[in-house]
Amino acid sequence: MRQRIPVSDLRVGMRVVELDISWLKSPFWRHAFTIQTQNEITLLRQHCQHVEISVSTKIKGAKSAKQLPSSTQGNSTQKAVDVPQQGMSKPNASIVTHQKIAQAQQHLQQVAGKITDVFDDARTGHALDAPKLQNSVELLTQDVLTDTNSLLLLSQLQNKDQSLSEKSINVCILTLTFAKHLGIKKDQLHQLGLGALLHDIGMLRVPASLLNHKGTLNASQKAIIQQHVIDGVSMVAHHDNLADIKDMIAYHHERYDGSGYPYGLKGRAIPLFARILGITTTYEAMTRERFFSSKTTPTHALSKLYAWRHQLFDGRLVEKFIQALGVYPPGCIVQLNTGQIAIVTEINPEKRTRPVVRLLMSEDKVLLKEQPEINLIMSEYEWIKVQKILDTQELELTKLI
Repeated sequence: MRQRIPVSDLRVGMRVVELDISWLKSPFWRHAFTIQTQNEITLLRQHCQHVEISVSTKIKGAKSAKQLPSSTQGNSTQKAVDVPQQGMSKPNASIVTHQKIAQAQQHLQQVAGKITDVFDDARTGHALDAPKLQNSVELLTQDVLTDTNSLLLLSQLQNKDQSLSEKSINVCILTLTFAKHLGIKKDQLHQLGLGALLHDIGMLRVPASLLNHKGTLNASQKAIIQQHVIDGVSMVAHHDNLADIKDMIAYHHERYDGSGYPYGLKGRAIPLFARILGITTTYEAMTRERFFSSKTTPTHALSKLYAWRHQLFDGRLVEKFIQALGVYPPGCIVQLNTGQIAIVTEINPEKRTRPVVRLLMSEDKVLLKEQPEINLIMSEYEWIKVQKILDTQELELTKLI
């Protein structure tokens, strides 16, 4: 059951299920969440007059509702989706707010600027700026540890270019997210993140004409490309602060069945961090538009990784990676079987095919004024299914972030 109360009556621990303002004007990424701190109450009092809270765990008849809200324009009203407490995944310790999204985006811009400068200098023969690299990894590690969903959302929704710096940052975010899920100790996260950021640094020595080549590479061209691994190791070998990541650079193209390069290592002869990088770099490459191949959806990329488990990649790590991202990772734009468009905001670890989504567009592809969040794991919404993942650029939904 839902109850409408003035914001002056809010207390920590209350379950908020709807605000009296639109999502675009809200300081919170979600309209449904459990109040964790007094600061969240202060934000609600600054932006809202009333909110609706959950005062029971079940809403009778909710399951019989066979249509989600449609678009609202002008003064028309929209019936809110009931989001009862039962079935909701455990709330995050920190609610994902627009302020957090903005902070994560600011950090990403800072990191992108630093990495671009470092790579540009290295391309012209200058030594790698270890302090800039380490500071960048510290920022990304901090954001992954405190607000993984925001970083994954931004990584998924931003306009992706072909630059080595952007690719490396995305690999770093994915790798740190995966490492967090694996429970890797915090003092090792920095080393892994640094290795992810510099995994392809040797590509700076590959001719641009070859990097931009469209179509199939011949044997000599492949040999030049593969040389980037050796070049990358040499570029970090003489830096005291970077020497520990040599193995990650050297072995991230090795494959579990021995089919990789440059040494043809097999199985657990490949260091753990290199096995992790092999998975995250492959996933990132498949979900990014490249000169020689089109990108695929996150779900299709995960299914391909799953098919390659025990062959190209450590099978246990592949399964853990899918658990970390979910079948529908945060930031995926999906079409529901109702025809409506939604964005995935959170995964449900207990059932990865049933994420938490926020409705964005009606079945007529009209932007919704009110954008309720629903948890597909709840029995009330068992008839709702994710039909397919959509291209964010096609729908121009990045403007919402």
